[in-house]
Amino acid sequence: MRIWLNARTVLHDHWRTYLLLNLAVYDVLVASAVMTLLLPGLRGRAAQDVETFGGLPILSLVTEAYTDGDVLAAAVGTFLANLLFAAVLTTTLPSLLIPYVGVVLTVLRTGMNGVWLTPTTPGEAIALLPHLIVLVIEMQAYVLTALGTVVLWRTTFGHRRLELPSAGAGYRAGVADMLRLYPVIAALLLIIAIVEAIEVIWIMPLLG
Repeated sequence: MRIWLNARTVLHDHWRTYLLLNLAVYDVLVASAVMTLLLPGLRGRAAQDVETFGGLPILSLVTEAYTDGDVLAAAVGTFLANLLFAAVLTTTLPSLLIPYVGVVLTVLRTGMNGVWLTPTTPGEAIALLPHLIVLVIEMQAYVLTALGTVVLWRTTFGHRRLELPSAGAGYRAGVADMLRLYPVIAALLLIIAIVEAIEVIWIMPLLG
């Protein structure tokens, strides 16, 4: 309960930024889907990127788990991949050094997801329907990750307004606030990983 209260405090203090990030992320998701339908060649290029990315050692194990129909391994692998790659390595860590870069990276990754996931045939569209809720909730985890990077630098640059003694103190306070969001981020990604593994391995074949 305390973990949720800590995250809720951060959201309460920065709710306008949270809403703006939601607007940006979901608008980019929709815009990238529309662009993919208008420019079908985008899907082919994105498929090549997915194949290259999926060839990484850790991610290839996740792909293998889905191929083998191992729901538990697929869920664990999906959770770790999303948490480590999408949240920690490509959003939070770069943002510790470069102000607000996590927002840019989150928006760019969302655009790529929109291209990868846009159905190009009626069959793909039907198969994608169960995934829409998964995608919407998963994006919330990444919105919270991006919010943490904004809070970090807002607190750093605004340390005087917050009556903190120095920018360094503001940075440390910002990191603490960012970390308060991570239990919620991890919980969302864990739930989504379980649902996605069940969806892809058990449900989608029934719709195919």
